[in-house]
Amino acid sequence: MKELEFKRLIEKYQQGLLSGREKRLLDEWFAAMGHDKVHPIWSAEDKLTLKTKILQQIEEEKIKTEAGEESSSISSRRLPVFWRRSHFQATYRIAASLFLLATVSYFVWQFRRTEPGAVQVLQATAVGNVNKVLLSDGSLVWLKGNSMLTYPKEFIGKERHVTLLGEALFEVTKDPSHPFVIQCGELTTTVLGTSFNIKSHEKNIEVVVLTGKVSLTSVSDKQGIVVLPNEKAVYNGLNKQLVKVETVKKEEKIATVASTEYRMDFDDTRMGEIIRRIEGKFNVKVMISDPKLGNCMITADFTDQSLDKTFDMISQALGFEYEIDGNQISLRGTGCDSEGGPEQPKALIQ
Repeated sequence: MKELEFKRLIEKYQQGLLSGREKRLLDEWFAAMGHDKVHPIWSAEDKLTLKTKILQQIEEEKIKTEAGEESSSISSRRLPVFWRRSHFQATYRIAASLFLLATVSYFVWQFRRTEPGAVQVLQATAVGNVNKVLLSDGSLVWLKGNSMLTYPKEFIGKERHVTLLGEALFEVTKDPSHPFVIQCGELTTTVLGTSFNIKSHEKNIEVVVLTGKVSLTSVSDKQGIVVLPNEKAVYNGLNKQLVKVETVKKEEKIATVASTEYRMDFDDTRMGEIIRRIEGKFNVKVMISDPKLGNCMITADFTDQSLDKTFDMISQALGFEYEIDGNQISLRGTGCDSEGGPEQPKALIQ
């Protein structure tokens, strides 16, 4: 369902109307959202259950709103047009929020039901947005517009499993003993530690590899293919074929990392700025023992490196010591001269 059609549905809800046409539009939205042939959890029964839950919540909100309006009906008739317009917008936001809440709640319930013993988490993002998801193993996922990711709160077992609907850029923490597995419709992506972009669109799924290598298999091709850096694979859901493209265009690689904090390359940059970027990317707080630590200059590329690996590289180059305790990082070492004098080292990390 398009945004305009959804707005019209909310407007009719305000008027107390919900015709067969509106129900049909809801069904179409569910079909588009669920990608039925790609995402297996959306059965007809599932759609009916979720739709009923949404409509019940909307009706409850409507009753509450009408009860509040009844006590002030006389004065409300005298309110100016701009108030009535803002009241409509507020009601629209409430209904839209209930819609999203019900959708998310139902997805969480579904995945908890299908994977007992593992607490599943769902992240969803709207069109035009990019949400950062930090997984328990340190892996980063940049979830792009109109997409959903389900993953366990803590990874259990020999493999790290997540499910994607839509598009996301992955920076997977290296762990050879625990392969990272992404299920996207009929395509399964298995990696040990690398960065790549997965995009499902209608019947096709595209995988662009930036670093490392990934193994791709499908329901009809269990042997699959291996995709290397700067290569791309396309899975055609109509003919069930998996094809590799040897070279990815530069423009496409740039597009895969747009609106993310993937790039972490620095050229003669102050340590203070690098710390700020690290804090933002990994959601951590870095405490330094000496303010002069922030003056040290570094030329390095930490792109696609985990938090641990990033600080390993810095500590080896500048002789720093660090300690990670949850999301708190303590950094100790000799500071650098802010005037750029002989005491200020310039580290080149390769």
